Amino acid sequence: MKKRNAGTHSRRYKYLGKRVKDRGKKGLDSASEFYDIMKAIERDWRKGKITARTARGRLLLLYRLSFKKNNSKIQHLSNSTLQRIRRRIKKLMEEVRE
Repeated sequence: MKKRNAGTHSRRYKYLGKRVKDRGKKGLDSASEFYDIMKAIERDWRKGKITARTARGRLLLLYRLSFKKNNSKIQHLSNSTLQRIRRRIKKLMEEVRE
């Protein structure tokens, strides 16, 4: 079994099954990260890399993480910002469902 070179993926963390560049602190802590992950999930679904079911599951997890009680790292985000994020996630989930 081959070993991976630990230095090849520096400053990148795995989110919801695909790679998205982390900004700021470790973890899902900014609105831009939510949007980047949504774009990555949509792109992978459209290209056929993941199924609609997988895409909806990842979006549902992302939706759950947009609540302050489920993600302590987003306490600094305003409720209106989080509501916008949730609306975008729901819209994308409807699109994936079709």
